[in-house]
Amino acid sequence: EAPTRHRAPHRRHLLLAGSLQDCELLLLDGESSAELRERLTRAADLAPRLSYAQLGDLAHTLQRDLRELPWRAAVVVSSPDDAERRLRQLTDALERDPGRLVAVDDRAFVGRVEGEAGNIGFLFPGQGSGRATDGGALRRRFAQAAEVHERAGLPGDGDPVATDVAQPRIVTAATAGLRVLDWLGVEAESAVGHSLGELVALHWAGALDEALLSEAARVRGEAMATYGEPGTMASLSATPERVRELTYGIDVVVAGYNGPERTVVAGPAGAVAAVTERASRQGVVC
Repeated sequence: EAPTRHRAPHRRHLLLAGSLQDCELLLLDGESSAELRERLTRAADLAPRLSYAQLGDLAHTLQRDLRELPWRAAVVVSSPDDAERRLRQLTDALERDPGRLVAVDDRAFVGRVEGEAGNIGFLFPGQGSGRATDGGALRRRFAQAAEVHERAGLPGDGDPVATDVAQPRIVTAATAGLRVLDWLGVEAESAVGHSLGELVALHWAGALDEALLSEAARVRGEAMATYGEPGTMASLSATPERVRELTYGIDVVVAGYNGPERTVVAGPAGAVAAVTERASRQGVVC
């Protein structure tokens, strides 16, 4: 009998096997808050004894054991030590306020899920998001993301936060994320964008195809880099009215309202520095 022939592993699979995972998503659920706390505690006790590779095994095992129970926890972790710390934070949060779903921070959630599932909305970021141009783990692990980056042909050099580099980079990353979410079957009911992100929202809505989106980001970035005056921005933890008091007599403008007590000012670097110094002296966090 002829021996079984095995296909050689694809080069992409070899690269994946040899690359580091940026982070892992740990998911747990329970019938009651007590059961979920017990599972969180066991996972936290185990985490520091794991290697980085075993952290991926833990994520897979926890996901496989999910039972769609009402008490749920989710946390994004980057290392075994980070996993232990964040899992214990979830345990503490569950003990303090067990009656509702709470966000410990932007990487950890815990609580009871009630009623029907809510709608999903996408929020696409503006300039200032990230620094990498290589696509990171998303590009390494999903062919859909890799194809977007290959079509974009982003430069490998240059200042990643410079406007003419950052805007195509951010739009490419957002488009790659959309392709992966679509492949995974994650669909949104609505989408909005913050500044540059409005272009990606238009693409999501079907108003711009991918090629036109990339070209719009490139032209927008180059125009702002060429004709924009040098300056900077700062975010102040204060109402717009309070910020206007803090900026009185200084050559800056209120450039954004990011929240009831989160106001952005913009202007020449020296003027913005004067505002932040004045704000700090008066106890306003910048």
